[in-house]
Amino acid sequence: MEWINVITGISATFWGKLAYALLFVVALGLILFFEKEKIKRYTFLWYTGLVLVFIYNPLTLIIGKWILKENAFEQYYLRFYSVIPVLIIVAYGLTLFVMRFQGKQKLIALVASLAVVCICGRCLYTEDWFTKAENRNKVPQDVITISDVFADYEGDTIRIMAPLDVTIYLRQIDSRFSMPYGREIDDIAYELTNPTPNPKSVADYCAENNVDYVVVSAAEDILNTYLNYGFELYGRTPYYAVLTPIYGDWILTEYDDGSDLQCMCYTMYNQKDGTLIVIDGGHGENDDTLRENIKALGGEVDAWIITHYHKDHIDAFNAIYENPQGITIDQVYITPLDADLFYSVAQEWDDVDSFNKFQEITAEADNINYVQRDDVLTFSDDLTITFYNAFDDVVVDCREDIPNNDSLVFKMATPNRSILICGDCHSEYMANYLVETYGDELKADILQCGHHGNNSMPTETGFYELVNPEVAIFDTTDAIMTSPNYTAGALAAYLSEAGVRLVWFKSAPNVFVFN
Repeated sequence: MEWINVITGISATFWGKLAYALLFVVALGLILFFEKEKIKRYTFLWYTGLVLVFIYNPLTLIIGKWILKENAFEQYYLRFYSVIPVLIIVAYGLTLFVMRFQGKQKLIALVASLAVVCICGRCLYTEDWFTKAENRNKVPQDVITISDVFADYEGDTIRIMAPLDVTIYLRQIDSRFSMPYGREIDDIAYELTNPTPNPKSVADYCAENNVDYVVVSAAEDILNTYLNYGFELYGRTPYYAVLTPIYGDWILTEYDDGSDLQCMCYTMYNQKDGTLIVIDGGHGENDDTLRENIKALGGEVDAWIITHYHKDHIDAFNAIYENPQGITIDQVYITPLDADLFYSVAQEWDDVDSFNKFQEITAEADNINYVQRDDVLTFSDDLTITFYNAFDDVVVDCREDIPNNDSLVFKMATPNRSILICGDCHSEYMANYLVETYGDELKADILQCGHHGNNSMPTETGFYELVNPEVAIFDTTDAIMTSPNYTAGALAAYLSEAGVRLVWFKSAPNVFVFN
């Protein structure tokens, strides 16, 4: 039965090793047999018995689960065990045992009792909850450091949320700290130390509960997930970081497609009015997953941007456009690749079938827009998309890898954040052209590395210094990021050394807020 499993688990947490529980039971037996005064015997036995019946009663468990929050249930139920007088029972029972002897026998009984306690008992100093005081306040030093972060804060109230092991001390140190929850910690607080956190859910909670600061684990992967989303670093300790949440209407999400292959698939979604932009989409095998993601965001794509015609970018679009299954696609934006030129330069890896399929299913369509360099699209809440590359004479003059270098290169920007999307544009010629032609316009907070970061824009062109991103996205897998057979790892090392945070499929879906 479930309640037996729950009680067994909690009991194991409290008693630890079996010998400790047996020592307690033996001590109770010693009191039963050796205590001559009934009132003392009944006081020990009846009180302990009633407590044990209360704790190990399924009715208590059921009512406890009904009253207490699930995430706090075990923590609070475990406190019932603290009313079991274990130390008193063991001490009194062994004392009665020792007192049964005289002379040397009493000494031997005492030594034997102490040995049993040492072997079967639990040492206070080895318990997980026991730590040596790090300061005069007798709280974890991180709590003191977090408080020091707010030393110059001038307000009367600091609205903050923090992990459980910090929350219980913060109010002791500074009365200005105000939490959005009481003793029963909300589920969202456990997200703050989750190895794979959902920063959007934390940001939404902060907005709903007027929280100004968030304390999260300072572990690199966890902290970077929050920073990449858009949280700003306010201060930090060795183990925690204090962040300020950022709110925005537009949410950008980078997906992998579950195929363990490189691909490119993004959505840009306006939480306020439901506007949805899809960028590429990945392999054809990804169409079902992509359909689910699109339907979860309303099912209507206002703008679908296809960077170029390779299958890891366009095949999922082809499948959905040909068979929408309830999905509405208003407008499609794509690079205007010349078919005859494409056929003349295409290599075996250039996916002619994908290009032909697109031409076939869109032949009679009236929503296909062929993008020109310097075109600008505008959307709600000040989102603009500015195109810096599309197929034209510049790409023809490049001559190198036209099916990739014809990729749409564009900046998606709101007033306070931007991303530069490079598709698979990657050659030195194109990097130099973009740098010389657009200069500081290329500056962006986030960079989607061209050609999945593999054989991407050469570092010596000055392209990366000009873009100067805080985050670089590699639309690829661990295998390509770590293999010596690809150059993605070298580019990642170059950008990392420059202080750029790196993102790839390892942590997908990766989410970024634009405000």
